Amino acid sequence: MSCAIGIRYGVLMRCRSTGELGGQRGAQRNLLLVLLALLFVTASACGGEDSADFDTTALPITAAAAPASAEAAADSAAAPAVTAAPSTVAAAGDSDSAAAALAAPTVSSPADLGRDIVYRATISVEAADVAAATREAAAIVQGLGGIVFGQQTRTTPQPRSETIFKVLPEDFSLALERLAGVGELVDQQISADDVTERVVNFESRIATAEASVLRLRKFLEEAANIDNVALIERELMNRETDLETLRGQLRTLQDQVNLATITLTIYQLPDPLAVIPETGMTVEAWVSTGGEDPCLGVWNIDVERDATVHFCLQIENTGEVALSGMRVRSEALRLRSDAPSPNTNSFALVQGSFERLEPGQLLIATLSEDIVNGRLAGRTSRRLEVSFDVTVTPVDSGGAELDDIYGTYPVSVSVAEEDMLFSFPAAVRAGFGALVFAGRVLAVVVGVLVPFLPVIALIVAAVWWISRRIRRTPWWTAEASDDASEKELT
Repeated sequence: MSCAIGIRYGVLMRCRSTGELGGQRGAQRNLLLVLLALLFVTASACGGEDSADFDTTALPITAAAAPASAEAAADSAAAPAVTAAPSTVAAAGDSDSAAAALAAPTVSSPADLGRDIVYRATISVEAADVAAATREAAAIVQGLGGIVFGQQTRTTPQPRSETIFKVLPEDFSLALERLAGVGELVDQQISADDVTERVVNFESRIATAEASVLRLRKFLEEAANIDNVALIERELMNRETDLETLRGQLRTLQDQVNLATITLTIYQLPDPLAVIPETGMTVEAWVSTGGEDPCLGVWNIDVERDATVHFCLQIENTGEVALSGMRVRSEALRLRSDAPSPNTNSFALVQGSFERLEPGQLLIATLSEDIVNGRLAGRTSRRLEVSFDVTVTPVDSGGAELDDIYGTYPVSVSVAEEDMLFSFPAAVRAGFGALVFAGRVLAVVVGVLVPFLPVIALIVAAVWWISRRIRRTPWWTAEASDDASEKELT
């Protein structure tokens, strides 16, 4: 008699037979052992999820999959990445409370969260002595164990320095707070980038590349054919190059993680008692056909088609400081301020200098242009507007350059029209005008006839049909019909 043994709802179901009691008991023992083993494995798995001391080395994990899975689990279980929003720009000269709020660090010292974070910050301050403030900032960072990574200093037009510092992440917030105190804080921006996934990706790719290089080296040792040796060496060189590139990228990224970057810019604090000098200039221009004194010309002139016009440009320095680097631009005359020495090559100086103009001085310069076949500087127009745009750079008594100032002045040149008698171009223009007139007349006629087109079409169709019928009727048929008609009449 056969007996089925099973488990249902956790209760051992027994089936007895009088002839097979010993075999049934042996099967029951085996089943109990299997149940105990299953319960032990289940209890161990559940306990491993709740226990922090669970030994993962006891699980059969492959060498290639284990690191990536572990890092992925760490990324998902880790705390959220630290982020910092840039602070709002504050103008110098605000209240002490606003400056203190802006100077307060917005990122605390990074906690050990098992993440790779790159910290960066930019700070702008204003100081009365830029050089002294720069030295103080360097001393602050060096006192925290940081280094000066780069520096750039300018003295004109205003003193300014830009310094890049590298500090440890745990000193990042303290360094920001102290550097903001070397002057009046103007701007502060902080960022924190989580690069954990990039680091894990580089490490995984490096491990794979190292294994590939080892395999190729083993193949190279076992290769006997010279062709195979050359092929493996070439592939091995490519793999080693890729491996070193990955290692370099990982080192660069780890250096950014290990040292936070702070860029400090120090500007010259404006002197509240300093008086900004007044700058200004006036620009005037004239045009004439006589070259004796173009400055006695007019602003609007009528000239012939083959004349020579003379322009006069006058610039006066009405400010309190000198003007230097004068640039003159005129689109109509194709004068470009970015061309090499446009002023000295185009204008003839009468008074003053394009290089420097002192307060109260005048600059007078003339320019002559020929009109060829009604074209001035290659441009054709009945009335040509010529505008002179002037740009200069004021320079104070200390030699510092101030903001550029601009001036412009227009004149007008009207070129006479060409005589249309006894000239081929005139004849061509006259013929073209006649064709245009004829086209206009034709357009008027067509416009008048358009409403009557259906009637005209019907008339034309009737005439065509009648003429066709007449052509199809033979002459003898017409005569026979005439004879029959006469007989009927008689």
